[in-house]
Amino acid sequence: MPTHSRYAAIDIGSNAIRMVISEFRDNKFHMIKKFRVPIRLGADVFDKGLIGAKHLKDATMVFAKFKTYCDHYKVKEARALGTSALRESQNTAQFIDAIQKKSGFHIQVIDGVEEAMLIHLAIRKDIHIEDSQALLIDIGGGSVELTFSDRGRMTSTQSFPYGTVRTLEKMKQRKISEDRINLIIAEYIESLSHFLHSRSNPNKIDFMVGTGGNIEAIGKLKPILLNKASKNLVSTKELEEILQKLRTMSHKERIEKLHMRPDRADVIVPAGTLVQAVMRQAQVEKLVIPGVGMKDGILWSILEKHEDMRL
Repeated sequence: MPTHSRYAAIDIGSNAIRMVISEFRDNKFHMIKKFRVPIRLGADVFDKGLIGAKHLKDATMVFAKFKTYCDHYKVKEARALGTSALRESQNTAQFIDAIQKKSGFHIQVIDGVEEAMLIHLAIRKDIHIEDSQALLIDIGGGSVELTFSDRGRMTSTQSFPYGTVRTLEKMKQRKISEDRINLIIAEYIESLSHFLHSRSNPNKIDFMVGTGGNIEAIGKLKPILLNKASKNLVSTKELEEILQKLRTMSHKERIEKLHMRPDRADVIVPAGTLVQAVMRQAQVEKLVIPGVGMKDGILWSILEKHEDMRL
């Protein structure tokens, strides 16, 4: 594989647009710079069916800045992928065309299966799952991906339209407050449960691996709210305690006391409640939080493409 080369991965999610620039050396990626811009494309798409003019303009400007950073850091190759919001928007083609004309980036929209494959790739490169039965959960703004991994091999996956931004839009439309979020989660349980009990391997799941900004935030809240050190492992009991404490705090208090971003403070409880429901359905006691996600999978996919080209 090429060494000392720099690559960029761009994840166009429903809640934010992220880019990471990393250098590959010593058989692993070393992060040079990362960016997160809170452009909530899903708020437009899941409410009105298309990306609004303001978010389209903002995203175009962001990608122009991304191009400047890629040039500055001498990025060899960049890959930009869109997920749930771009899969569903009526004006995705206009969005892609505007970005390409302004910055030169070509955006590829991927389905939920490829999204899950990239996340599985990132996890497999980061933590040892080759001797375990694992359930992977990725919570985004527009979708949730559940994946079974049998000794490091991805055996089945399914994408569900249960992302946090989409859930917020449902709550607004139905005038449901956060303390009644279980009414929404209950509507998700049947399809989630069907998938969780559909696998052919009857062996007990050893642990769940969680990815996505909200799950990482839950890990970071553990030492703050529970005074327990490890942010990479959360038990079902600890998750319940974290959620109980969060529910007693207002959106403003989460921002001021916990230093959460506004666009994280409003979705953290819906995300955590969904994780809790999946853990209960799957009868899993441990949630591992490796701190990697789709953008890491994108980086590895670029390398794997170069490797394939040399075979």
